[in-house]
Amino acid sequence: MAEGTDVTRMLGIRYPIIAAPMFLVSNPDMLVAVGEAGGLGAMPALNARTTEGFREAIREIKRRTNAPFGVNLILLDNPRIREDMAVCLEEQVPLIITSLGNPTEVIAACHARGMRVFCDVVNEKHAQKAKQAGADALIAVSSGAGGHAGVISPFVLVPWLKREVGIPVVAAGGLADGATLAAALALGADAGYFGTRFIASTEAPVEAGFKDAIVAAGPEDIEYAAEVTGHPCNFLRPSLEKWRAANQAGGGGDLKKWKDVWSAGQTVGLIGDVKPCAAIVAGIMAEYEAARTAMPSF
Repeated sequence: MAEGTDVTRMLGIRYPIIAAPMFLVSNPDMLVAVGEAGGLGAMPALNARTTEGFREAIREIKRRTNAPFGVNLILLDNPRIREDMAVCLEEQVPLIITSLGNPTEVIAACHARGMRVFCDVVNEKHAQKAKQAGADALIAVSSGAGGHAGVISPFVLVPWLKREVGIPVVAAGGLADGATLAAALALGADAGYFGTRFIASTEAPVEAGFKDAIVAAGPEDIEYAAEVTGHPCNFLRPSLEKWRAANQAGGGGDLKKWKDVWSAGQTVGLIGDVKPCAAIVAGIMAEYEAARTAMPSF
């Protein structure tokens, strides 16, 4: 049996677990905890209010751990992209994860400094462009993922991209525990992207009501809607309905798009508690081993 995957070897991590970068959720505490537990944590650069604040967040992470970590950069319509990218290069961030836009320039600059770049994709067209640009791996964002999800089932998107594009693939959408990680790796994924599971963590800097809502929700409580951001996105329905009611009453401006309208994936149905990030990582791997050994033979 092979030791690790292309992604774990590439990044120098023990487990194929990436805590996905989540707007207004991911923070240094989460990245440090996940990294120390054997996975890799990532955060959006825009979670810091300023570029200098972003630089300080990176330096804080590096002071607290030697584990690798990642930063997500939005390439399209981002007024801070050049400044934040310069910080990533100067601080030698181990992994850059790009979303939207053309990653060619970012990949070239990162590779010149020995940094890795993964690219979010939702279909083969974008995946082939990312490969041509030199991406080290693809984040296959499938249906059911939190945030701006794709529309293709992970059971199809992961093996399809692996076959058609031929570079490492990280499965995003539908992962919350060890059994779902085992399924993703069986499909050919080189790692799993866990977002919603890490919102329900003690380190996540969100209000308790958000975490409690994730624990209480089922997949039917997730709605895919474009009205909040202008692009289809998965949200917890109760918070989305609150947004709609406020807008109908003329008070929608008092609600913040990501702070008050809670984004989450369909995996809410698989999450039953709030616990530390390190315990989440350990639990996923214990469940992964249990799932592997429980598989029937024929």
